[in-house]
Amino acid sequence: MNFVLVYVIFPGNGRRNLLPGQFALIIMKSTAEIRRHIARTTALLRMLCEREGITSIYGFAVKYDASAAPVHLTRYHGKNGWQALFKGVRPLSAARLRALSAVEAWSDATTLYENGPENLWRAMWGPPDQLRLVIADELNECRSFDQVVAEFEGELLLAHEYRAPLTLVHLAKAIALYRLQYEILGLSDAGVSGGVAQCLCNEVLQAEMERLGVRQMVNEELAKFHRTGANYEFTSLTVAARWEAVAARLDWVS
Repeated sequence: MNFVLVYVIFPGNGRRNLLPGQFALIIMKSTAEIRRHIARTTALLRMLCEREGITSIYGFAVKYDASAAPVHLTRYHGKNGWQALFKGVRPLSAARLRALSAVEAWSDATTLYENGPENLWRAMWGPPDQLRLVIADELNECRSFDQVVAEFEGELLLAHEYRAPLTLVHLAKAIALYRLQYEILGLSDAGVSGGVAQCLCNEVLQAEMERLGVRQMVNEELAKFHRTGANYEFTSLTVAARWEAVAARLDWVS
């Protein structure tokens, strides 16, 4: 794994000429980790803009400065203080994220940053014990995990049959099921892997990710560990094979 230097923290007043006995704390982050934090940042800021009906970086800066505590204002930096964050050049700092969360209208900013839109980051990168939270409703409604998988696969196939749009909710749940079944339980990933790939083939869902500025990153990230990935062909043959595999496990299929 490649690592890059991202922070050098100097003691005291931050001067770079260290005296004997002083030290610099060097924090290393992998390029993959930085990329994930940038995706979290871009999606968060765009979600907050959509919530407020804001259509420009300058508008966001004005809204933030009108709502933030004086100590956190960015008016002297103008929109330039936010451009690199919106454009995916660098991630939010911990201090800036706390400042965003301190704005009353954006009190959930930290949660959105960590969990992502519709729990997408939680599904993709969250620890195993959080995956259940992504599919909590399905687990409560079904008798077994196998039934959860079958019902969800049936839902996706019906969406294809009736040309219903797929959303980030579907993608997050498909990923959580994939990780639970294949990575955590060590079971076959048949069905759930096809579900992830079907979501990635959906134009409506791709447009939703593009709007949040994370389409390319999500597609590339998922292609790394979902074996069907970008090579998946969503054809009548793949649909028929998936129906055949799941139909016997669904009570509502006659």
